[in-house]
Amino acid sequence: MKNIFILLSILSLVIANPFNSVSETQDNKSNEILNKLSKTYKTYKSVKASFTVTIYNKKSNTKVRQTGQLYQKGKKFRVNMSGQEIYCDGKTIWTYIDGANEVQVSKFDAKAMDINPSEIFTIYEKGFVHKYGGQKVVGTKTLDIVELTPTDKSKGYFKVKLGIDKLANKVKEMVVYSKNGLETTYAINKLDANVPINDSYFKFNTKDKPGVIVIDLR
Repeated sequence: MKNIFILLSILSLVIANPFNSVSETQDNKSNEILNKLSKTYKTYKSVKASFTVTIYNKKSNTKVRQTGQLYQKGKKFRVNMSGQEIYCDGKTIWTYIDGANEVQVSKFDAKAMDINPSEIFTIYEKGFVHKYGGQKVVGTKTLDIVELTPTDKSKGYFKVKLGIDKLANKVKEMVVYSKNGLETTYAINKLDANVPINDSYFKFNTKDKPGVIVIDLR
C-alpha cells in the first residue's frame, strides 16, 4: 500500500489550508506564480481530476503507465485506479483490492506519508524551497516550471517539478524525483472544480462489494 501513496502523493491538496509565505528561500518569479496559483485553488471547495501517472525506473530503463481519477473535498479524498480504490474520510483510510475482493482498513496518518493525496495541488504551500525553472511546451500549452526542494531531508523524494499552465493557471504536470531512482510524472488530463460530492463517497461501504474480505489494521 505504501507504493500507491508514493505514486499518488504529489498529485497532492490541502486546498482548505491558507497560503503562507511558501518557503525559506524563493525567487520573485516562482513566488509570483505560486501565489497566483494558490488564489485559484483556494476558490475550490471540491475537485474531480482525471490523471495519468508514469513511473520511470532509470536502473531498468522501464516505464509503467496508469490512469485514474481523484476526488477531493477538504481533507477527504478518493482515488480510483485500475484494480484498486482508495477511500479516506479524513480519519480512516480504506484500500480496496479488486482482484482479491479485499479491503484494508487503517487509521489515516498524513504524517506517515511522503505526500498526502489530499494535498496534490497545493503541495508547494509549506516545507519547500522553490525556484523558477523556465518554460516548456506540452502540446499547445505553455507551462511555467517551478522546482520544489523539500526542507525535510527524510522525505523519500528530493525534488518536485510543477508544470503550471500559463493561461489556465492550473497545475498540468508534476514530476517527482525519488531517492530510489524513480521518476514519477503526473499529468492532469482534466480538472473540474466545485463539483457536488456527498461525504459518503469518501467512505467504503461493504454493501457495495458483496463478500468482501475486511482486514482491519487499526
